[in-house]
Amino acid sequence: MGDEVAKAAALISPAAVTRSWLLLAWVSTVAGNLSLLGSAANLIVCEQARRAPRNAYDLTFWQHIVFGVPSTLIVTAIGIPLIGKL
Repeated sequence: MGDEVAKAAALISPAAVTRSWLLLAWVSTVAGNLSLLGSAANLIVCEQARRAPRNAYDLTFWQHIVFGVPSTLIVTAIGIPLIGKL
């Protein structure tokens, strides 16, 4: 997919190539924060927390959503104006 992003951006301008990569990286990162299934790292940490010998914690999909949605909205509200300035 990366080659397709670069080719499409290059048709606009050389500067658009860098901006498209930054935008793709940012969107991928923010999307991973939204839900427990949004990132493999989320699932790994959740499983390790559940298996911890002391103070084990069972994080459910809905418990993560309670944190994930507001944090994603805040990061999106801050990030969109910043990306618009690139």
